[in-house]
Amino acid sequence: MANSIIGVVDDDDEVLASLGSFFRSAGLTIVPFRTAEALLGWPDLDLMDFLITDLHMPGMDGLSLKSALLERGCQVPVLLMTAFPTEAARARAGELGMADFVVKPPNPDMLLDTVERLLSQRSAAHHPGRTSWKRL
Repeated sequence: MANSIIGVVDDDDEVLASLGSFFRSAGLTIVPFRTAEALLGWPDLDLMDFLITDLHMPGMDGLSLKSALLERGCQVPVLLMTAFPTEAARARAGELGMADFVVKPPNPDMLLDTVERLLSQRSAAHHPGRTSWKRL
């Protein structure tokens, strides 16, 4: 997991800074984006190992972002965060294959555990001989 690249999309600068600082302290590389459109225009999109995105943002929302990634053939795990969870959003997230659905503000340790677990699962699927990642 030490070399994993995690994209974070949120229109709230404080959330981006907070998550960025927290994940960097855990030895993870964070690439922040204020909009879904900015992420989709990122030339290194195919290098991303994991994505955390807000649900409600100006322009494209988190669910539409996941749909756009799927249309591009990008199978990166996506964790959806929202301060306003609804059953409709949860259902749609499930239909799109979101890796997880988290209510803001997330518990940082639980969020890190979730990210580590999902990255390990992804790594095991792509590298069957590797069983775990270690933090820096």
